[in-house]
Amino acid sequence: MELLSRLSAVACILSLQMCAAELGAEQNSGTNGTSLQDSIVRDCSDLPFGSPSGVYLIHPDFQTPTPAYCDMDDGEGWTVFQRRADISPRQDFYKDWATYKWGLGSLTGEFWWGLHHLWQLTSQLDRVYELRVDLWDFAEQTAYATYQKFTIASEADGYRLHFVDSSYAGDAGDSLSYHNGMKFSTFDRDNNAHSGNCSSLDHGAWWYNACQRCNLNGVYIPGSTEPSRSVRWMDWRGDYSLNATTMKIRPTNTL
Repeated sequence: MELLSRLSAVACILSLQMCAAELGAEQNSGTNGTSLQDSIVRDCSDLPFGSPSGVYLIHPDFQTPTPAYCDMDDGEGWTVFQRRADISPRQDFYKDWATYKWGLGSLTGEFWWGLHHLWQLTSQLDRVYELRVDLWDFAEQTAYATYQKFTIASEADGYRLHFVDSSYAGDAGDSLSYHNGMKFSTFDRDNNAHSGNCSSLDHGAWWYNACQRCNLNGVYIPGSTEPSRSVRWMDWRGDYSLNATTMKIRPTNTL
């Protein structure tokens, strides 16, 4: 009698395990909407751990495969949306609104990923993004700045920049908070708070205020100390034109 009871219990356990396995297979197949969503590589943080840095296809709108450069060096999976560096041939960053909307340059060189893609990624309701800015000078010194809950509004709102006030951390100094809440500006789309067109004055494209304390899409002028046009981060090296910069994001919280 005791043996029959044990056999019956084993049969029940096996039955439950089989049901669980079938349910798991169904979820992995994508018949469950949430599981299918989770299986999509929306940003670089979704790549398998140990993946090398490089260009991957991600789906910022859950549907359209979009090439992006993924920085995987620290295993965190950063989606890079801007890079400046001493690379030839030199990329011209003095471009119009449509170009900044869809992106410019080469993902393996200097580039701007595209405001449209950035809006799609940061407007997801279940992910909160951190921005990291890395800076290099020509003496091989480096500095960084991070900001929390980084978002870009839609084109209808001028791809307005937003992050949490006073969320700056790092050793570069806070040159970006002056631009918080500003719309993006290009030479053919003046959204800044200055009486003139900051994009034309500073020969770049940015979330200009009146006009800027950082201008990472400015003119690459090695060794320059021009106060406006150069690639600069005012609170680190003043008017010094930087050697290299990157801007990248990763989710810090999944709601």
